[in-house]
Amino acid sequence: MNFINTILGTPLSLIIDLLYRITDSYGLAIILFAVVVRAILFPLITVAHNNSIRFLRLYPELERMKIRYAGDKEKLGEEQYQLFKEAKYSPIMGIIPLLLQLVIIVGVMQVLLDPPAVDLMFLGLELDVVPSIVNPSATLIIPVLSGLAATAFCLVQNKISPAMLSQSKRTNLGMTIFIVALSIYFGVVLPVGVGIYWTMGNLMGIVVVLLLDVIYNPKKLAPEALAYIEANRKSPEELREQRAIEKQLSIREIADISRFKVADKKLVFYAISSGQYRFYKTIIDYIINNSDIEIHYLTNDPNDALFNEHHSQIKPYYVGQKKMITLMLKLNTDVLVTTVPDLQSFHFKRSIVREDIEYIFTFHSLTSAHLVYKEKAFDHFDSIFCVGSHQVTELRRREETAKLPKKQLIKVGYSVYDQIKTAYEQLDKQANGIPKILIAPSWQADNILDICIEKMLESLGGSSYDITVRPHPQYIKLYPERIEELVARFSSVRSSQEKGSVRFELDFLGNESIYTADLLITDWSTIGYEYAYCTLKPCLFINTPMKVMNPNYKLYGIEPLDITLRDAVGGSIDVEDINSTLLDSIKKLLNEKDSYSKQIEEIVSQYIYYPGRSGEAGGKYILKQLEKK
Repeated sequence: MNFINTILGTPLSLIIDLLYRITDSYGLAIILFAVVVRAILFPLITVAHNNSIRFLRLYPELERMKIRYAGDKEKLGEEQYQLFKEAKYSPIMGIIPLLLQLVIIVGVMQVLLDPPAVDLMFLGLELDVVPSIVNPSATLIIPVLSGLAATAFCLVQNKISPAMLSQSKRTNLGMTIFIVALSIYFGVVLPVGVGIYWTMGNLMGIVVVLLLDVIYNPKKLAPEALAYIEANRKSPEELREQRAIEKQLSIREIADISRFKVADKKLVFYAISSGQYRFYKTIIDYIINNSDIEIHYLTNDPNDALFNEHHSQIKPYYVGQKKMITLMLKLNTDVLVTTVPDLQSFHFKRSIVREDIEYIFTFHSLTSAHLVYKEKAFDHFDSIFCVGSHQVTELRRREETAKLPKKQLIKVGYSVYDQIKTAYEQLDKQANGIPKILIAPSWQADNILDICIEKMLESLGGSSYDITVRPHPQYIKLYPERIEELVARFSSVRSSQEKGSVRFELDFLGNESIYTADLLITDWSTIGYEYAYCTLKPCLFINTPMKVMNPNYKLYGIEPLDITLRDAVGGSIDVEDINSTLLDSIKKLLNEKDSYSKQIEEIVSQYIYYPGRSGEAGGKYILKQLEKK
């Protein structure tokens, strides 16, 4: 205590003593000291305020990152760090002024615990006396004033401070309750003089917040971010409904985990989202039709479409990603099949209770394995269901480079190709009166919608094509305001039979626009290859910045199929050449579609194993492995 008094109490005592000599009142000296402290801290508070404005500007992108990298905490952390670094935002800057104020209040407390030999009466109150609830006196007014001042400060701060504007009302309410409770506590357990200092500090805090709002108004400096927050802010009714849903999901999750733990499991499929079922469908169908094996299907998506299947051999379970960590560590089954990469990373670990589980990975992309997946994505799997020979070559090269034991690389093919091909062949195909162009970008950063859709639609304006723009569902979820802007600017009110019409497809109720398009335009989305392979029609690729998950892919000495086949299944143009070459490229591909059809057919036979029979290939392997257990 003597050390603290020496470090804090003595210097502050000298300052307050100087102010006492000026005012001839120790109470006024403390009040003036609170004003002086706020004035000294004002530059630092200003820095923290501007730092909060930087965060406010980043808020929309941070929210999108949470969606974009859901399930990949490492990547999310990396991207957030890079974003903070580029924006020069410091996560700890906001708490520094508060910590300094807490340090100062400790010093003021030390001063009044060992008060100077002066008159300590102020407005009828002894400044060195601690208010007592047991023996009530006028000193109890201090905790009341301290709480009221803190309440007023929080109300003003919550209304205009950038740090508070980026938080939910519920979070701000919780913070308000904490600060008010802390202020009342200080007023009750600390000397009256400390309570007066804290009360005056909060009142001065209001002045500072109002002053900063005039100088650096967040509504002027971050209007887009505030508009985003307001547009996505939930009403009290929506929040209550959300909490009710979360409670129901928690109850359901606990029940499903209990069912899963006691089940006699031989075969488990694991998916993150509902959309991943399509990568397993043909395999699951084969197993159901050729065995009585029960399939236990784990999903992180409570709305997974599989819950609507109601097949006696399929047992679906909903488990959130947090609970999935423990469940995977204690997994007891013979075989696990998944399209989720990065085994042994993040929440997805091998079982610690059984070492003989066979972990099988099945691809959700028909192109290369060493470009759009992380370098170690497949290192800890036992078996890989490969789409084509290119993936076998790439995976073997990874094993050689990293000196890994050889895995079982199974020739299976691509379930999604089989499903789309079957659906396409069942269509009543009729030639389009007006050629239909489908623009279907990816949702990765710097995709077509981000950097060149305006240029493309302006180039196509007045052309003799019926144009449909089909954004990726995730892009619509991440950037609704961008979609609204594009729809308002380009969506045609003309009939779809009229030349040059443009429409945006946002409902995703079917794939008719894909099947009936005469030409598909995309960037690096695999939908381009799926479309070309299934319809045998050419695809035009826009060379936006390439998505690279493995920065070392060039070291493997194998050009990714994503690059090799771009011009083989159609053509590609650079973003800067859109104005000059887009229309000519479209015309060329449409005129030569018959020659491309034969070429694409050869590519399919070369790069996809067992077209139309992937379910059989994958299902037979799984049943064979189960027989060995």
